[in-house]
Amino acid sequence: MRVFSRATVIVAVLLVLGVVAYVLSAPHPRVAAWRRRITSSSAVVASSRTPAAAVPAAAVPVEAGGTRPDPLLPDRPMTVDSATRPAAGDWVTARPGFQYSHTAAERGGVEPCATQAVDSGAFEGWAPLSQGHFTAPRVNALDASGHFDLVIHLHGDEPVRRELIASQQQFVLYTLTLDENQGYAPLFTGSHLLESIVREIEQALSKRAGKPALVGHIALSAWSAGVVGIEAALAQPTSKDVDAVILIDGLHGPRTDRAAFKAQLQPFLDYAHRASHGERFFFLSHSSIDPPDFASTSEGAHYLIAQLGGRPEAVRRADAMGLELVEAFDRGDFHVRGYAGNGEADHCAQLALLRDAYAAFGRRWAARSLAE
Repeated sequence: MRVFSRATVIVAVLLVLGVVAYVLSAPHPRVAAWRRRITSSSAVVASSRTPAAAVPAAAVPVEAGGTRPDPLLPDRPMTVDSATRPAAGDWVTARPGFQYSHTAAERGGVEPCATQAVDSGAFEGWAPLSQGHFTAPRVNALDASGHFDLVIHLHGDEPVRRELIASQQQFVLYTLTLDENQGYAPLFTGSHLLESIVREIEQALSKRAGKPALVGHIALSAWSAGVVGIEAALAQPTSKDVDAVILIDGLHGPRTDRAAFKAQLQPFLDYAHRASHGERFFFLSHSSIDPPDFASTSEGAHYLIAQLGGRPEAVRRADAMGLELVEAFDRGDFHVRGYAGNGEADHCAQLALLRDAYAAFGRRWAARSLAE
């Protein structure tokens, strides 16, 4: 069974017609429909095979230049890639390289867009709210003081719970996945949806536990089209309570209107500044997918890094679901990971990065709780 609907057809339509150009002029542009794949407990997703236009090519050979520690994964260092990479002119605005995609066989038999079996017995079933739904650990959802840590995720349900379980964190997880004809940004723009989500979960857990339940730490997490909802949420006054942000392959913006591009990314740049000083946690990933009519997630990530006065380092590492790490940037608690791959499977596989991001800010929250 597949996890994503109609994606292969939508990719082809996007590549041929570029139907999303008109969307990108809006204050909160919606990402093209092919990036709005719905991942729920009942949804199925179309084929993850590489389109004919994206025939897999051999990866650039690595010239070992030593290793670089990964602050998120201390036991999995990266290999520094000292091989000469093609000159890209202005690296900040350059179109992404690494235009190939690995087959399922090359990924060890894994098809990232297919349903992955997982034992979710340690978590309660999904409980509906006025918008979206949530799930909580069956045991120790609340700490001794009645607090719980909450992840609010946009775009994706079961794959996100799968990665939370893999992270071995005891977070309460809220998810919201919209239909293709709906946008995430309007829900959070000038509204009190963030407060409403927290309040409803507090009430539900209080009833379940038979005692007051209060939120402790809050993280905002999104994949693909859900990122525009995080952008809108961060622009609201209540975002001051958000301690962590995770953006998985979704930081897009207009390509031809640089002023609009900068304005759209400003909330994330502000958050990146705070994270770089250790005040917040920010994990950002990008693939090498190159959309025809709007700036890629590579360009979005590079812009934030450049505004901090940094530059990503060329590295290599084989990660989950056949992901091929090709660049990294770390400053304080701002972490960027860039991956090769321009296919649908590469986009789906990025969801596997949630487990490491959740584990990383889980350690941050645990250390903070011990210090309090």
